[in-house]
Amino acid sequence: MWFERSLNRRLAAVVLPAFLAASAWAVAPSIALQHLDFFGARAGGPPGVQIRPVLRGEIKEVTVDLVSIVGPRLHLEPSKGDRAVVWLFIEGKGNLETKGTVFPVEGETIARAPQGWDWKISVAAGQVLHALRIRRHINDEDRAELKKFPQNNAAAYVKKFRDCTPYGEAIKSAKTTSRTLLPENFVPRMAIGTVETTGPDAVGAHRHPMLEQLFFGLKDNDITVLADDARANLTEMSILHIPLGSNHGAEVAEGKKLHYVWMDFFMDKKGQEWLKMHTPLDPQKQP
Repeated sequence: MWFERSLNRRLAAVVLPAFLAASAWAVAPSIALQHLDFFGARAGGPPGVQIRPVLRGEIKEVTVDLVSIVGPRLHLEPSKGDRAVVWLFIEGKGNLETKGTVFPVEGETIARAPQGWDWKISVAAGQVLHALRIRRHINDEDRAELKKFPQNNAAAYVKKFRDCTPYGEAIKSAKTTSRTLLPENFVPRMAIGTVETTGPDAVGAHRHPMLEQLFFGLKDNDITVLADDARANLTEMSILHIPLGSNHGAEVAEGKKLHYVWMDFFMDKKGQEWLKMHTPLDPQKQP
């Protein structure tokens, strides 16, 4: 009896860890991915506002929503003291207004108002406007940090994607066009940009444990995203969450296009040092 118990203990010491390791491999973290749809919110449809959550609960203190506004409609977006808000307009036409200034919006455009500023978003009859609304919780330390950059908080920031500053990065090929949509220190612990190239090409594998990241596929994007042993096909109007700390990259096959938005959410101010990997380029020399 003693011998059997001793043998069982020795077998458990060998077999159980191996079983757990195999189980861990079998349930290795996957890439959370969601395909977005306008759900009938089209020009000429019933006027109104549709707001649908996107990858809810994936990143702490961050919420993302798909917002579709069918005209004629005026949507009021009041500011929230504990949340910074960034709008990524994807498709359609409308007007933004804050503090008496009106910004026409058509196509791919980023918009961010300083803390405490409300937005009015108007869409005319026969038009529709689709956007991602990204909201990040800010704390007292974040608010103190914002005061160090008054030039970034004196006016609304509204830019077409194509007009944003290009940058280079070692993990991308020379034919890749990358742009910074939201530079650091406009929203605490947050930055946004785009990457664009054609296949065959790749974004080299890398890891950044200091930040959480989302990818959103723009028009015609059709790529494979890799994160450790996981793979996901990111197409246009799809969004995914890169697992924290994973060794990740992206591949685009011949005849396909890579064109996505990256959204970085840093755990602390120090983590923004990662952005020094981005080398600003002369816009006049870009294709």
